[in-house]
Amino acid sequence: MADRLVGLDISSRRLLAVEVIGSNTRHPKISQVHSVDLPEGAARDSEVTDIPAVSNALQQLWREGGFKTKRVVLGVGNQRVLVRDHQVPVMPMAQLREALPYQVADLLPVPVTETILDYYPLAEVEGSDPPEMSGLLVAAIRENVEANVAAVEDAGFKVVAVDLSPFAMVRALARANQLEGTKSVVMIGDRTTFIVVATDGVPQFVRIVPAGGDTITDAIELSAEVSFEEAEEMKYLTGLEKGLDPEFSELSDATLGALRNIIGAVRSTNNYFLGNHPNEEIDGVVVVGRDVRVPGLVQALGEHVQLPAVVGAPLQATKLVRDADTEVLGAFEPERAVPLGLTLGIR
Repeated sequence: MADRLVGLDISSRRLLAVEVIGSNTRHPKISQVHSVDLPEGAARDSEVTDIPAVSNALQQLWREGGFKTKRVVLGVGNQRVLVRDHQVPVMPMAQLREALPYQVADLLPVPVTETILDYYPLAEVEGSDPPEMSGLLVAAIRENVEANVAAVEDAGFKVVAVDLSPFAMVRALARANQLEGTKSVVMIGDRTTFIVVATDGVPQFVRIVPAGGDTITDAIELSAEVSFEEAEEMKYLTGLEKGLDPEFSELSDATLGALRNIIGAVRSTNNYFLGNHPNEEIDGVVVVGRDVRVPGLVQALGEHVQLPAVVGAPLQATKLVRDADTEVLGAFEPERAVPLGLTLGIR
């Protein structure tokens, strides 16, 4: 089963996994997709807080999903993961990784010994002497990553790699030929939204925002005075499309009010990028995640940031195995971007 990998996305409320055959080939194939809900409090903002509970859920995920490999690529990404522009001297990546803790210690809000660092090189800085390259510095809290890894290992599986979830999202959409030009890529998660400005599929700027689909559900729950579960159902049933109907105006106002946090973050991220890259132009928004199903959400996002917005279709990067359940695999396709992209990053 060495040619199989499972990409695993841990959110606040669920586990989502995609199994891929031949991830390092030109035509990877999806063999299985499955998700299970997590017990309340088992994870918070993609960080495992109850290792036994998550391990049990992972075993359930494998049983129900029929995954055939135990090799896992784990995604990380929440507001406690730092991603920022950073320039470093040109050197081999192995040497850079050894030097990175000493170079960035003063830039981090926590001691460097409490972090796991990585660097995503972009381009050599023109005119620099000695030569330097620009790129993205990634710093994750070691304790949180180790808790997520421990949950996977306690379930009996092997973590072969850990990757930044926003990078995985972009990778899947780029392989699907959906990121030509410069795009603002947005994934609305449960409690976190990823915003990545990518040029021809290469991440240029990353922002992780502490707001997501549950933020919208919370607003509906408060406005309509219903349970969270009822508010979730109302969100997906009505959304923003009936805003002019007096019967639904309060619900639509609550939805849009919560969505404005995400809209504002996308707009300010785009403006920041353009301010630092005056010769660039963002030509569209690609949106993925569970909440693209909210009626009118993608349209409203595009209108408010004044860019054409489309729903991403990451499965176009792959084929399906012959006996795959195409209805199950294709259902809620925009949710698959992160776990699929996690497998595509392994060589």
